Amino acid sequence: MSLLGKRVTERIKPSAITEMMILVKKHKAISLTAGEPSSEMYPVDLLRETIERALRDPGILSYYPLSTGITELREWIAEWMKEDGLLPQSYGGENVIMTNGSQDGLNLVSEAFVEAGDTVLTESPTYPEALLAFGKEGARFVSVPVDKDGPIIEEMERVLSQNKVKLFYTIVNFQNPSGCVTTEERKKRILELASRYGFLIIEDDPYRYLRYEGKHAGSYIGLAQDEDRVIYLGSFSKIIAPGIRCGYMVVPSKITSQMGELVLATKLSLPAFLQRATWELLRNIDMKAHLAKLADTYRTRRDALHRFLQEKAVPQGMTYDLPKGGFFIWARVPWLKDCFDFAKFAVLEEKVGVVPGAAFYPDVLTADRSTLRLSFAKVPPETAEEAGERLGRALSRYKETG
Repeated sequence: MSLLGKRVTERIKPSAITEMMILVKKHKAISLTAGEPSSEMYPVDLLRETIERALRDPGILSYYPLSTGITELREWIAEWMKEDGLLPQSYGGENVIMTNGSQDGLNLVSEAFVEAGDTVLTESPTYPEALLAFGKEGARFVSVPVDKDGPIIEEMERVLSQNKVKLFYTIVNFQNPSGCVTTEERKKRILELASRYGFLIIEDDPYRYLRYEGKHAGSYIGLAQDEDRVIYLGSFSKIIAPGIRCGYMVVPSKITSQMGELVLATKLSLPAFLQRATWELLRNIDMKAHLAKLADTYRTRRDALHRFLQEKAVPQGMTYDLPKGGFFIWARVPWLKDCFDFAKFAVLEEKVGVVPGAAFYPDVLTADRSTLRLSFAKVPPETAEEAGERLGRALSRYKETG
């Protein structure tokens, strides 16, 4: 008999993304797996300066009295979001809660709102680590398919008419893994559905500022204004550095106190000196120029991988829509029957790593096993050519094995 609880023995499943990243590293393969920024893009010198500046106050190494995070950073985030048109004017720093990256925000939401047997609506496909966060609390999942404009409304209405949904989890910009962006029109209609059916919207938005074409859209939380229907999750992992583990959530005023108490109960306090260093960096960096540099770099990498996939993988049957931002190309190979098996084959035989697309579906039994997620963020143009060559060759050889 196991001493471990159901969260560990029954509800937590292995992460396919992590497994592939480990396999890639073990076999020294070219990686198209990691959904993280390139270390070359970290503002290391400025981070070093701001960390040193933060440490001039030794008190910042003590327990910070507010479990929700340092006041200056929370207020900066609220103003930044308002300037970008994301946040209602009635919201302020008191609505912002700092988190240990977006995943911590997902866990806080799960612990606060989800009880065993509750139904969580997700997009299909969706971010699998979100499924882990909700699943460990005993959630059951229903899903709505997406197209390039976000969740398909008619399908969503059908699901809602048949299920009592507690919350809806959505990645609104350059969704992981599909790359879709939810339009303003669909956001408005989904907010109407949330009001009609009484569910909460969890708006996850880590890729917003990684846009390479077009203009930014608004947010659910901005459109909802003062309605208590939306919790917003953001992160500096993709635009500053993932290792600072600095994310944030924006919650309605009527639950800020209780959410703060939950943070206190689960982690007591986050590292205040890292938050102070992040705040110092944010108020000293030319954010517009920094984001433009990120966009130029990742656009170049996206285009390079696209060019070599067209030459080497598309002739093997691969299809995809080129994303306008984010880190991922969501590919489909119609003849591919088992993307898990192919992903292992590609690493072992051709030393190129991809993530099996079926891992991104809430229901593995009905998942599309002809799909693959390819990440271009850490692949410079000179590597993209070899990655495309190896992936095309892997597809050709795998097809021949029958």
